[in-house]
Amino acid sequence: MKKSRQVWFLRKNIGHLVLLVGVLILLSACGIVKDTIDGMTGKELNVEVDKDSNSIIVEVVVESDGDSVVNLGVDINARKNPESVHFDSIEVPYREEFVVPKDVPIPLTPTLVKAEVADGASWVSCTILYDGEVVATHMSRRDGGKAVCEKSFQLGPG
Repeated sequence: MKKSRQVWFLRKNIGHLVLLVGVLILLSACGIVKDTIDGMTGKELNVEVDKDSNSIIVEVVVESDGDSVVNLGVDINARKNPESVHFDSIEVPYREEFVVPKDVPIPLTPTLVKAEVADGASWVSCTILYDGEVVATHMSRRDGGKAVCEKSFQLGPG
């Protein structure tokens, strides 16, 4: 009888320990633990945070074998501050960065880039990068060709 009581006591304490670790992990993700420790010790922890960790850098690149492209359209569909750029004609290579704050659960929904081959050119291409990683690319070769790049939001990898 005494041994089963010890086993029960041990299981109870392990269960509490597992629960405590889970809560600490959850709270540390929210920054609450750091704030609590700072408040208890009166000292601020020296934790270096990447200055770009609060935003996503969306880079758009449009290229062609000609001097320009026509009907360029860029739509960055951010939840709080969507941005759009539209030109009837623009010199290439065209490269622009957009900063999207990560202050909402899903900060970025679809990003769309369209560009058409200009007179005298034979191809047009577009590329979308999120934080330096290519997420969409397309090339079109022919008169009247249109490059269309789109990165849609999806759950999971991708």
